[in-house]
Amino acid sequence: MPRLTLRATATTAGMLLALALSGCESGPTYPKARLVESLQGLLKEDQLDATVRFVDHPLGVQLSYPGALTQTNTSITLGPEFQEATRKVLTAIHRVSLSTDADIQFYILLLSDPKAPGAYLTMVRYLDDVKRANANMIDSPEMFARTIFELSYAGTTPVSLDQYVPRDIKLEEFLSWQLARRIQYALAEKLKPSGVLSVGRCGGRFQDGEFDFMLDVSPAAGGTLDEAALDQVFTLSTRVIANVLASYRFDRFDAVRLTHPLSGRNLLLPKTRLEVAR
Repeated sequence: MPRLTLRATATTAGMLLALALSGCESGPTYPKARLVESLQGLLKEDQLDATVRFVDHPLGVQLSYPGALTQTNTSITLGPEFQEATRKVLTAIHRVSLSTDADIQFYILLLSDPKAPGAYLTMVRYLDDVKRANANMIDSPEMFARTIFELSYAGTTPVSLDQYVPRDIKLEEFLSWQLARRIQYALAEKLKPSGVLSVGRCGGRFQDGEFDFMLDVSPAAGGTLDEAALDQVFTLSTRVIANVLASYRFDRFDAVRLTHPLSGRNLLLPKTRLEVAR
């Protein structure tokens, strides 16, 4: 199976935000009853091979675009036409989702390339983040950090939009996905330069009122993971979680659990403890 990598640059992040947004009128330009039909029509006008699905609050778009992805025997990366593909499809998504009476809270883009069969990029965004970015309330790097990007390889089995948008998405689920990646990036930025520790894929989920995060940190070749380093891992992860949840003003949870499988160390933080961590 190819190794999955995502080459995201500041230029790409800025491009994804610099999209045309339609203005407000007295009534919705794209009524909920014709939401899917309207977006499908806009995509077709731009000669995009795409399908649209709207379930409860998530809006899903599946797009196949030549040159959007590049696949080799060992990796999947962004292709030379990635920026053009996302510019076109996100312009249409934003145009419709910001001018409708439908209660869209998230949108999901499933991007593939006919020349890279089995390779997919999934992008998930919270629409309120898009609105805040448009109002200059959050900058491009922060918007990029709030966007879920996932490169994956499905093999010979085609992936359908129904599989990616089978039901509603809750904000707490989205935050668990986002936080797992932000923790991973923060740990990698802080720990990898030393060459002593290696940071792998961190996981996150929300269940029964509790955020649960798995911290994949291990000694690099010739390195050791002592108590001081482990304390640093937990402290940095806690700070990331506290700051992000505060920025969303999200308090519909009871506790946060951090687990480091390699050492067996487990930390349970009640909601009140996170305020101190900030």
